[in-house]
Amino acid sequence: MTKVTTPFLCLLFISFLIGCSKDQKKIEDQNEISFTLPQGFELEEIYHPTKYGHGSWVALAQGNNDQMFACDQYGEIYQFNIPEKGDILDKNKVTPLSLNIGQAHGMLWAFNSLYVAVNKKWNDDIPDDQETGSGIYRITDSDNDGTLDTVSLLLKLEGYGEHGPHSLTLSPNGNEIYFIAGNHTLIPEKVKENSHIPTNWGEDNLFQPFLDARGHASDVKAPGGWITKFNEDGSSWELVAVGFRNPFDLAFNVDGELFTYDADMEWDIGMPWYRPTRICHVTSGSEYGWRTGSGKWPSYYPDNLPAVHNLEQGSPTAVLATTKLNLPAKYNKGLLAMDWSFGTVYYIDLEPKNSSYEGKREEFLSGTPLPLTDMIAGNDGNVYFATGGRKLDSRLYRLQYTGAINSENQPKNKKGETLRHLRKELEKYHGLVSLKGKQLAWEHLDHPDRFIRYAARIALEHQPLETWLKNYKDEKNTRKIIESSIALSHQGKAEHQPLILKTLQTIPLQDITTNLQLDALRAYSLNFIRMGMPDMKVRKDITHTLTTLFPSSSNAVSKELAQLLLFLDEENTVQKLVERLEFHTKQKTVTEGIEMLSEETTLRSEEYGPLIRDVISNMPPSEAIFYGMLLSNAKKGWNKELRTRYFSWYFDVLGSNGGRSFKAYMENVRQRAMNHVPKEQRDYFQEISGVYSPSTAVADLPQPIGPGQIYTSEDMGDLVWGGLENYQGAIENGKRAFAAGTCILCHRMRGEGGSAGPDLTQAHSKFSTYDLFFAIYSPNDEISDQYANTLFHLKDSTKIAGRIKTEVGDSIVIIPNPFNENYTISIAKNNVIDKELSPVSPMPPGLLNRLNKQEVADLFAYIISGGDPNHNIYKTNHD
Repeated sequence: MTKVTTPFLCLLFISFLIGCSKDQKKIEDQNEISFTLPQGFELEEIYHPTKYGHGSWVALAQGNNDQMFACDQYGEIYQFNIPEKGDILDKNKVTPLSLNIGQAHGMLWAFNSLYVAVNKKWNDDIPDDQETGSGIYRITDSDNDGTLDTVSLLLKLEGYGEHGPHSLTLSPNGNEIYFIAGNHTLIPEKVKENSHIPTNWGEDNLFQPFLDARGHASDVKAPGGWITKFNEDGSSWELVAVGFRNPFDLAFNVDGELFTYDADMEWDIGMPWYRPTRICHVTSGSEYGWRTGSGKWPSYYPDNLPAVHNLEQGSPTAVLATTKLNLPAKYNKGLLAMDWSFGTVYYIDLEPKNSSYEGKREEFLSGTPLPLTDMIAGNDGNVYFATGGRKLDSRLYRLQYTGAINSENQPKNKKGETLRHLRKELEKYHGLVSLKGKQLAWEHLDHPDRFIRYAARIALEHQPLETWLKNYKDEKNTRKIIESSIALSHQGKAEHQPLILKTLQTIPLQDITTNLQLDALRAYSLNFIRMGMPDMKVRKDITHTLTTLFPSSSNAVSKELAQLLLFLDEENTVQKLVERLEFHTKQKTVTEGIEMLSEETTLRSEEYGPLIRDVISNMPPSEAIFYGMLLSNAKKGWNKELRTRYFSWYFDVLGSNGGRSFKAYMENVRQRAMNHVPKEQRDYFQEISGVYSPSTAVADLPQPIGPGQIYTSEDMGDLVWGGLENYQGAIENGKRAFAAGTCILCHRMRGEGGSAGPDLTQAHSKFSTYDLFFAIYSPNDEISDQYANTLFHLKDSTKIAGRIKTEVGDSIVIIPNPFNENYTISIAKNNVIDKELSPVSPMPPGLLNRLNKQEVADLFAYIISGGDPNHNIYKTNHD
């Protein structure tokens, strides 16, 4: 690889840059990019859109000959001709389309037209025919004068933003266009009418998932991001695949197989359901298991498909097949995949594996800073790529290989060709009712290749149930029983449950492979999810079998068994789960398959890099967290000793570093668990987990007007931003809410209040409204060393936290309850084996739950004003 350092504002030639001495003066050093390129490549910066007022480009398209199109994320579509080597674009020759359309995340030139995926919220006050909101449009030259002049809406879309409508690509045969959308984009009914995957999808989790603690995608349900294909005029639409989070682009490889690069949720890093960015092979009817919050499906679930390659953290943008590029042979059969966050282009080498592929990767190109947005294959065989997005400084580059090129078309992979053909034969029946299709599907339900088994089951689910129910009743093959049980749970009725469970119980779980065990356990779970709790006798029979297998040598099998045993109310499950919780905490077990970025890569992003490095330095025990979350659903099987062990565990886990939502998630888990504690015992177990009640100190405070409620982060966001936008209230109301919410017990405002926490008089000048809101909603996220409690580890394995009041002689006196400084505990020094700053904030969560919505708005207005009656937020009431 070649490393070069280049200023943003000059034309870039590798031959020139390598010749530059390190002492040579650079232009605008503060805007310098350090590039790493493959050997034998030349890089040119050919345009600087931001400099000339052309916005921040996120989408490119190659037109006829040397014509190219580009779109500003929040602005117009531009057209220009690609300059010759050594030249740069003249700003006067970069012209916007004289049409009312823009804000495209994806563009494609096909059928002598420009297809555009607009990503823009529809204005309800403007008729649809007078605006261009989110949707897929076709722009044509109606009079053949060489100017695009007509815009036609092919598909209206509901959804916008960074998880909205994205990119387009042409099918290998040139007859269809494929489109991809993020998980905040609803699937139109006309797309669902012709679906390759049955549309009776669900969340399909055995227990209610935890929604994102910061409110992200909390109202987004199955099936997440999706892919459709359509014909030239948009008269025919087919839903191809679902279950993605937020893939931005898609591309066909040399074999005509479709791939995308799906995003992770970096706020979830450290949680057991976290999934890194990944390359997905998009087959007909594929489901990739994205579900909101903690509901994401593990890749081993048979009702979704695994990635062909897991990367690490990042923000995926463009995907480009290398088949039409002038590249050396080592790069000619794979994909280039862009990461916006860490400024990296990866080469994904796709090696056929059965009917799918196995991906391997290497860094192809990187830069710091380099917010990569889109890349396309030029008609000249070169790579053209843009940087920008989120209104960042934007550039357009050309990357050219200067070595010898093999101009012959790249042959398809012979390896795996037969199995790929079989899978595609099965995929013909994804939506087509056919006796032949039913027979072919049943024949291949036990195929060794997972992608073929999956294709067979989807084909089966498209066939009328009565045509294959007898096959199900007569089947003896273990693998076919599992796959067809999943199909019957999906497509059958509750009346089929006894048959399904009786059939599944013929499988000797203890004698089959780990992979078969996982699939069988998922088949049980899906049946309960779709058809409900079985009768008592069946429950006892199933739990008797499952109990003998728990725990398993496989962490994944243990987790699936644990869920089922808890769901089925097996009497000793809570004790077993607490034991697994403690075991994995001690072992610091991290969920398999999660890789973290190298330190070198994290240094390419000032925004995301520090978070990744912090997590790596103190990884959460994510396997233990799984059991901690699962136990929060347990209503029975507890005693005081088990609950003490469980609630003490929160100190252990909160000392780890996770993603942005990590500690808020854990607080939500703790609160769900606390809801199952008898009311008369809650204060005790609150204290065990480091949370003290203000009940002893509120007698002299004004009581909330109420009624309050258990606020979610989404509720709080709506209250704070929506409620303050046109705030109507008086400072007296805010002062009262500050007291009624117990803030005054620990915080001062203009000299009045307690001193256990920071003075809030100037907080509004140091922190954003969002930061203030989240510090109150989730106080464990960031705890100042100045105000943190000390956590003491005692010889009897118990823990206690508090503020040190005195440390004299052989004892330490602490104040565990910030609301009651008269309540102290004395600890003998020789009983302390370790001490550290407590990861649990002295400020209890949920304090706002006692206030009604208006009181919450009054409180935030008061904090934002710093207690100043002349602050702008109160001016509305003075006019």
